Amino acid sequence: MTTPSLPEWYFAEPENKRQPRFSAGLGRSAGRGVYRFAEALALELSSGGRGKSWVGAIDPRAGIVGVLILIVGATFLEGLFSPAMLLLLALVMIAAGGISVRRSLKVLLPAWFFSLVIILPSVLNIITPGEPVFWLWHFAPGAKFGPWSLPAGIFVTGSGIFAALRFLLRTGACVAWSFFLIAVSGPSALVSGLRRLGLPRMFGMTLTMAERYLASLLRAAFEIHLAKLSRSISPLPLRREQSWAAAGIGDLFRRSYYLANEVYHAMLARGYDGDLQTGWSSRMRVVDFLWMGACAGMTGLLLWLDRLF
Repeated sequence: MTTPSLPEWYFAEPENKRQPRFSAGLGRSAGRGVYRFAEALALELSSGGRGKSWVGAIDPRAGIVGVLILIVGATFLEGLFSPAMLLLLALVMIAAGGISVRRSLKVLLPAWFFSLVIILPSVLNIITPGEPVFWLWHFAPGAKFGPWSLPAGIFVTGSGIFAALRFLLRTGACVAWSFFLIAVSGPSALVSGLRRLGLPRMFGMTLTMAERYLASLLRAAFEIHLAKLSRSISPLPLRREQSWAAAGIGDLFRRSYYLANEVYHAMLARGYDGDLQTGWSSRMRVVDFLWMGACAGMTGLLLWLDRLF
């Protein structure tokens, strides 16, 4: 029995042709899409830290009320020490909850960036008067802009820097505590807690179904990108890539439309009455009251320290 020989083209050296930059980028787009969708799906499937952190075992109502007390208390802090302590405590709780640093930075860094963009103009004397720290521009004496007299110059004030730092610390603390609550509890538990705190059932059901539909659409988008990646040998022309993207969007829309109808009819067939059914007990335990009391006590302590420093 003879072993079949391989064809000559199998042993040929590949041609070292450099692809255009846009073609190489398009060839990697499907792979990046698969990675991003898989990452989002893994995050969605692993959301909800019940059992991973002791905070996840707290009743959602107690978790929401406790974090809300901390966030409202943060808005009354006037110094820098207390907001910094509140932010540090939130970061410690995030680390203790087993939340990855990468996931935390994806939430906290954009929040700080946009907060910085919003508050940055307030450090100037034209918005926050105060003693100059360093000058940016000097105007000639008696300079005017139309009927308005211009100041001596534009400079950064000490009070403006203080206000900006306080704003960034407050924002960081509020975002960090909100992220901690969502990460350790999960969307379904939070909607359940809001529903039992008085949220109208129409809004509660809408939020729950929207969250579940997003998970289903993420899975569908992941399958579309994975199918394209597994059937692609080389990058397609730009027009073909655009046509594929448009077809993918249309397919997702069609799937979401049919999925919504099927889910609604299935819910009606199983006795859906418009209310959200949850597996949480209606009675809160001692640990729930201890959590709310600890949050209230921490807020009071920070307000007292804020008056001292």
